[in-house]
Amino acid sequence: MNRHFAGVAIACSGVLLFGMSALTVPEPARAQFGLVIPHIGGIPFGIDRGGRRGGGGGGGRHNDGNDSSDDSSSRQSRDDRPVSLAPPSSKVQNNLLHVVASLNPDSLGGGRGDDGTSKSVSSFTKVVSKERERDWTEGVQKIIKTFTDNQDKRVTTAGDVTEHAIEQSLDNAIKASKLDTFESFLGENWTTERLRSMVLDLVSADLDSLFKGNSRGYAPMQELDQLILHSAQATYRRIFELSELMAANRGSALFVQRLYQTHGGRASDDLREDATDMITRTANAAVNKYESALRQNENGYALRYRAERIVFDCLSDNVEKISSSETDIAEKGEIAQRIADTVKGECVGWIDNQFGTDTRSLSEQKPMPLRVVWSATGPKDDPSMYGNAASELR
Repeated sequence: MNRHFAGVAIACSGVLLFGMSALTVPEPARAQFGLVIPHIGGIPFGIDRGGRRGGGGGGGRHNDGNDSSDDSSSRQSRDDRPVSLAPPSSKVQNNLLHVVASLNPDSLGGGRGDDGTSKSVSSFTKVVSKERERDWTEGVQKIIKTFTDNQDKRVTTAGDVTEHAIEQSLDNAIKASKLDTFESFLGENWTTERLRSMVLDLVSADLDSLFKGNSRGYAPMQELDQLILHSAQATYRRIFELSELMAANRGSALFVQRLYQTHGGRASDDLREDATDMITRTANAAVNKYESALRQNENGYALRYRAERIVFDCLSDNVEKISSSETDIAEKGEIAQRIADTVKGECVGWIDNQFGTDTRSLSEQKPMPLRVVWSATGPKDDPSMYGNAASELR
C-alpha cells in the first residue's frame, strides 16, 4: 500500500507542476484543457515495474504456487527500498490530492450526475471550491504583506494602504464594475466571497507593477485602488464570457433533447452525432454580419456566445417543424436544410431584436441568468431566477 501511494504522490507532483502552468486561462473561454499523466521511471503510471498493471484488492500479485518465497522476497524488497521511495506525510498527500481533484474531479470520483448536475463531486473538490475559493481575506493579507516586504525602510513617509482601505476599495470596485449583477443570479454560485477572491487574485498577479521603477517600494492607495478597479472590470468580462458560453452549450443540448423528445428512437445515430454541428454552423453564419461590431466590443466573445445562444433557443422552439415529415422523421439532409432556412427566415430576427439592426454597433447588453430562454421578443426570465439584490440591479 505504501509503495503504491508513493507512486501516486510522484504522479501527483507531476500533475501539480503541470497544473500550475495550466491555470492561466487563455481567451476566449472556449479553449480546451488537457491533463498529461507523467511517466514514472519510463513506465506509464498505473503499471508496476514487473510489467503487471496495478490495482486494488491485490490485483498486482501473481500466484505461481510459490507464495512463501514471493512473500519473503516482497518483504526483503520493502526493507531494501531507498528512503526516497518512502510515502510522504499525510499532510503532503492531502495537499497533492487537493490539487489533482481541482484539476480533474472525475479522477477522484467526481463527475456529473444523471440529471447533468455535479451532484457526485468528490470531497476534495468540495474543499477546494467551498473554502479556498471563498477565502478573500487571505488575499487582502497577501497584499498587505507584499507592501510591507517592498517598502524601503529608509522611506519615512507613512503609507496609506490599510486593510480597511483595501476592503472599501474592493466594495466600490465590485459595484462600479457591476460584478454584483452575477451575485443576484440564484443557484449560480457567484457569491460575494467568491467574487472578491477572484478580483484579489488578479490584483496579486499585477501587484509587482506598482513597485517597479524608482518608487523605493512606496505605492499610494490611489494606485492600488485603480488596480483593484481594473481587476474587477476584467473579472466581470471573464464571468460574462463564461456565463454566455455555458448558456450556449445548454441551448445546443436543449435542441438535441427536444429532437429526441419529439421522435424518440426513430432519430438515427448519424443525426444524433451531427445535430450539434448543424446548428452551430448555421448559428456562426448568422452571427457573421455582426463581426465588425463584435470585434470592437470589449465583451465581444461573450456577445458572440449570446448570439449563438439565441439561435439555439430559436431552433429548439421550431424543432418539430424542422425535423418532421408527413409520415415520420425527415432525412438528415432535409433537416440540415430546414435548420439553415429557419435561421435565415426567423432566428436572424431574434438576434436583430436583441442586438439591433445596425451591424456596426450593438445595443447595450447585460448579463442574464443561465436559465433564461430567448424568444422572438427577447429573454424570458422571472423573479425566481434572482436573489434579494435583484430589485436594486434590474
